[in-house]
Amino acid sequence: MAYRNSLASTVVLAAFWPRTAVAQDVAGTCVSYGMDFQNGGSYFQNSLSSEGFSFVTQFDGCNDDVAFNLLIDPNGNQTLCSNTKLKPDDTDMMSTCPITKSQLFSGDWSVLIISNNGGDSVAYERDFDLSVGPQSTSTVTPTVTATLVSTPLDTTTTTTTDTSTALLEAKTVTSASVTITQTKTFTPARATTTTTKPLLTLKFTKFTVEVSKVTATKTASCQQPHRQHTHDPIARIRPTVGPLAKLFNRHSRREIKDFETEKHNFVQARAARLSARAPDPQPLIVTNTNVDQWPTVTSTSIGATLTATITTEVQTTVTSTPPPVTVMKGEATAPVVTITAARPTKTVTKHGLITTSITTKTAHIVYTITRTTTPAAVASACKMAGGVLH
Repeated sequence: MAYRNSLASTVVLAAFWPRTAVAQDVAGTCVSYGMDFQNGGSYFQNSLSSEGFSFVTQFDGCNDDVAFNLLIDPNGNQTLCSNTKLKPDDTDMMSTCPITKSQLFSGDWSVLIISNNGGDSVAYERDFDLSVGPQSTSTVTPTVTATLVSTPLDTTTTTTTDTSTALLEAKTVTSASVTITQTKTFTPARATTTTTKPLLTLKFTKFTVEVSKVTATKTASCQQPHRQHTHDPIARIRPTVGPLAKLFNRHSRREIKDFETEKHNFVQARAARLSARAPDPQPLIVTNTNVDQWPTVTSTSIGATLTATITTEVQTTVTSTPPPVTVMKGEATAPVVTITAARPTKTVTKHGLITTSITTKTAHIVYTITRTTTPAAVASACKMAGGVLH
């Protein structure tokens, strides 16, 4: 098996491993590249997750062998992770570690990648910074907008004049001797009827908002990282766990003490290399599904101006004198015959207050709340590729 062959060749690899740093020649073509966690990068990890920590590597130009992978925490302690194959080239190889994300803590971390590479040994180191904390949640509350139409009112006043005529009694004069029957037309005073009606009725529409929630489900997409242009640098510390750690069991106490000094110096040097600030926790954005908490904004739209015309009436009376009645001289005058004319009538309309009519309508607004689901197959494939679900 490839694993057994590599384990058997660890002595070959350790034979030229210095006690202070790795110094093997990397002029060859076998190199490693970080995918999800890259050398010099800063990343956030959710401390509430029980998911195991893993990292993805791609190899180029290596022989058909396996690599031993070690995770080094900010204190310099090492944890052995699962092995990865070196072949085929440019293929995502995931190594899982026996530590969950909830066991991580903020600081400088490293990955050691060591392989005999079929006799051409290599050892690389990948340093990165982790910011570990609870995943924050940002709640988005939609705003519902209802539009009301306001109609401006402009009033104008016009005046009309109604003239009535008062007919006086005709005068009598004596004329030739004949008998004349006089006729007189009496016109009764005009009867005025007054009615009152609204000038106009303004019609308004009052809106009430009714929000309907529609839940749409989408499948999470995987955002895969781009490989760094430069490969991982040479490893700077010796392994203390895994197959290579057996070599250190035969070392003297003095050499073990030397390694503690080496580990301390490694932690200090790594901190200097990773001086950039780690990113803040990335918020998980969700939509507030409680419709009662959604604010409502009323928008007013100005419609065309409505003109109301108010008509007032002024009444005037003029006196009309009829021509005189002529009586022939020397003759008797018959009694005056009075003819009563029909009483004239007039209807006067008075305008009262402006009335309003309000119709209530419900504005139906449909809001779609999208929930992202992550099928197990999608999450697994994304993780294997070193991607991020979103």
